[in-house]
Amino acid sequence: MMKISVLISVYKSEKADYLNKSLESVWNEQTLRPNQIILIEDGPLTADLYEVIEKWKGVLGDVLTILTNSKNLGLTKSLNLGITHVSGDVIARMDSDDISDPRRFERQVAYLEQHPDVDIVGGSLQEFDEENPCLNVRHYPLTHEEACKYIVKACPLAHPSVMMRRSIFDEGLKYDERYRMSQDIKLWYDAILAGYKISNIQEVVLFFRRDGDVFKRRSRAKAWNEFCIYMNGIYRMKGLFTLSYIYPISRYCFRNLPPIVVKWIYGSRMRKKVLENSK
Repeated sequence: MMKISVLISVYKSEKADYLNKSLESVWNEQTLRPNQIILIEDGPLTADLYEVIEKWKGVLGDVLTILTNSKNLGLTKSLNLGITHVSGDVIARMDSDDISDPRRFERQVAYLEQHPDVDIVGGSLQEFDEENPCLNVRHYPLTHEEACKYIVKACPLAHPSVMMRRSIFDEGLKYDERYRMSQDIKLWYDAILAGYKISNIQEVVLFFRRDGDVFKRRSRAKAWNEFCIYMNGIYRMKGLFTLSYIYPISRYCFRNLPPIVVKWIYGSRMRKKVLENSK
């Protein structure tokens, strides 16, 4: 059986209750428990967060590896740091405010064992907030071939849902530290172009917390990063002369719309239909 390392980074703005529920979902509620949980404290945290972490030190013991950044370095550098301390065969990514489905690790490990040619596997994602347990369910391309077609249009994997073989990082792959945000999309392009295979399972593996600020972050701060990553990725995959560039250009325009418009489109049936049909 593969050994599982879970990789989580937490920042001071996160809510302690969310982190606690996230850890519960990857330990108390899993049908297949991980062998290691790596928690990166990305800069000084709040007293409430430290209280939750102390509680889990007692629960997890040697299973919990805590890494501490003296100052906030951002998710990209924190993940690269965490990867250097991984002891498992596979790395399960997790955000500190999301919740893993109880059968997530069991299903993803089984998939990787049954598909030795696949290096990164994600799954479907169910969005929720404090009022609604199911705002939307997002599905992703199931095969590597479908993912390669889809990546020019949108991200083919939900970052906090993925399980990755540690070997791809041992062989030199890493998160690109030039990008503080959207580092996952850059990693998927780099993985595909390096010959690694990605895919998804049909089942929901992650419950993704969708708060009000997510739209502001995605429509403003991430817009330029995403644009540069998609344009560069398409160039490396397809060359200079391709109509695929229309997708990142359209995406960039969309990201710069007023947040209220982005929020409406993001949750609309139209967006879901467009993405589902483009796979």
